[in-house]
Amino acid sequence: MIDQFTIEKIQSAAQIEQVVSDFITLRKRGVNYVGLCPFHDDKTPSFYVSPAKNICKCFACGEGGTPVHFIMKHEQLSYSDALKYLAKKYGIEVKETEQTDEQKQMQSDRDSMFILNAYAQKAFTSNLFEHLEGKSVGLPYFHERGFRDDIIKKFQLGYSLDEKDAFSRQAIKAGYNPSFLEKTGLTVINENQSLIDRFRGRVMFPVHTLSGKIVAFGGRILKNEKTAKYINSPESEIYHKGNELYGIFFARQAIVKQDRCFLVEGYTDVISMHQAGIENVVASSGTALTQGQIRLIHRLTNNVTVLYDGDAAGIKAALRGIDLLLEAGLNIKIVLLPEGEDPDSFARKQNASSFYNFIQEHEADFVRFKAGLLLEEAGNDPVKKSQTVTEIVNTIAIIPEEITRLVYIKECSRLTGVDEGTLVRTIAKKRQEILLQRKKTLYPDPEADYQQENQAPENIPDLRETPLPEDNFNFDKTVTLDKHEKNILYYVIRYGEIDMTNVKSEYEKNEPPKKEVNKDDSIYVIEYIVEELEHDDLCLTHPVYRQMLEETFLKYKEQGFRAETYFKNHIDPKISKIAAELSTDKYIESKIHSKYKNIQNEEEKRLKDILPYVVINYKNAVLQNTIDELNRQMQKEENIEQNSVLLKQLFELNEKKKQFALYLRERIVTKM
Repeated sequence: MIDQFTIEKIQSAAQIEQVVSDFITLRKRGVNYVGLCPFHDDKTPSFYVSPAKNICKCFACGEGGTPVHFIMKHEQLSYSDALKYLAKKYGIEVKETEQTDEQKQMQSDRDSMFILNAYAQKAFTSNLFEHLEGKSVGLPYFHERGFRDDIIKKFQLGYSLDEKDAFSRQAIKAGYNPSFLEKTGLTVINENQSLIDRFRGRVMFPVHTLSGKIVAFGGRILKNEKTAKYINSPESEIYHKGNELYGIFFARQAIVKQDRCFLVEGYTDVISMHQAGIENVVASSGTALTQGQIRLIHRLTNNVTVLYDGDAAGIKAALRGIDLLLEAGLNIKIVLLPEGEDPDSFARKQNASSFYNFIQEHEADFVRFKAGLLLEEAGNDPVKKSQTVTEIVNTIAIIPEEITRLVYIKECSRLTGVDEGTLVRTIAKKRQEILLQRKKTLYPDPEADYQQENQAPENIPDLRETPLPEDNFNFDKTVTLDKHEKNILYYVIRYGEIDMTNVKSEYEKNEPPKKEVNKDDSIYVIEYIVEELEHDDLCLTHPVYRQMLEETFLKYKEQGFRAETYFKNHIDPKISKIAAELSTDKYIESKIHSKYKNIQNEEEKRLKDILPYVVINYKNAVLQNTIDELNRQMQKEENIEQNSVLLKQLFELNEKKKQFALYLRERIVTKM
């Protein structure tokens, strides 16, 4: 973990206009900068950069934040990796907290393996372009596939010499440890303890992580030998095949910008599509999709289009993997390419425009595609048709969103002729089976099951009487109150440490003041908010908002404390992201908006008028939640006495709400 001092040093050094201008062209506009947003298809500049506040903001799609947030989003890096990225840019040494000897050794081994893989890639690429064997054997293969040299270099393709241990000898001579050659899978040690190059005589495809590190290689044989056409690096400490997608590093920005990912099978499919101008594409490398790969896609987009050749039989083998995409809540489309074509060959005949036109005209919803495929195969055989309906039902049952499921149920009923009600009941039963399976995963031991019935173990959710999350339509008070709590937090971040004297918080017309305010006393914004909430025994429901409120209250009197600066540079990325959003001005200073340039100064002067209104709005929302809950209880309650108690409580709450209404100057129109 990076220590706090280093984090603060990085955050202080990173200048938002310098960081953003590495990726997009910025033009000066007033005291700020503006450019085309990199996170959506921006036609007119809507991405503003404020050097004064050291934040950026797109006023079209809403993306933005501090330099760290920008790098996290743009480069798809973790918080820690984004800090390291900025540290490298500004020449700051990254100091991390002390690790155990075992942790240090593991980290050292991983770093060594990454360094070795980077060296191997450079060596293979050098072979391809500079060595006689590479230029006469490897490079012609790529040229025959139609790959240009710039694309070959972009994907860092290479060639491993057709000698027993040429690469191993070269790496050892360069100072690399033979044990790491074996750990990365670049070298195989035979029973005689001899080193043998795993990829000898093959063209090489490096596999990159999302952040661009090389974790593995794929190699294709060029000779007609009785051996596997493709071989891949074995699993290692840095490479887990199920967690990687070929091309993800080169596709990540295009996927985010276009909000869609094309999924293909092989290396050359990805490369040919890039050459045709379609960059938002990744490959599963010929294997069934895994949960790790799906999570990788889901980080970037919810929309996946799967491209297959015209052989429907080949698609059936991949249906299970696509079912997993549906289960993850992704929107799946299928495109069948013309007969005899695969994504590689088809992309070589297209440009980006014609390719996208073909996709738009031929893409089909996955569930409808699967239903059509299976029903066509079943024909008029009633047994096969029954099995087909069951398989379609199983697919629909795993979709998280209920509305989406209902749409598919209607479509399935139309296609199969099965009654809609029957399908609803069957899918409900299947979802119960899914729930039971989840329980068994949580509680595989019968004895543990028995204990769970009597006492839930700490930190493990009790699912026995709980519907699946997506089926639970109970009112979520956190969602209901979020905008009001965020409004309170806005004033905490902007003005928490501001001294505002003589704030009048009494909202009930005839109620005496809760305390006398001495004109010589001082009261700060954070004090006022905390006192108002404590007066009615309220606390913010959102845990992050609550933490920010509490931290401000602990620190507001510290010398030089500014809530806005403190939270924008907070060690917790969730907190710093919220602070950056709330500290972004609604209006960016320009000729058009010059009339708003004094808005914040005016707002600060009017805090004692605005803040009570904001707090009362929140209290009013909490009160309305309670009233709604009482109304729901009364509808269910059959006991007359208990109903009377609830009615009395409801009357008292409504009276209080009227007092709030007077303060908020609500106008009640009574129809005669």
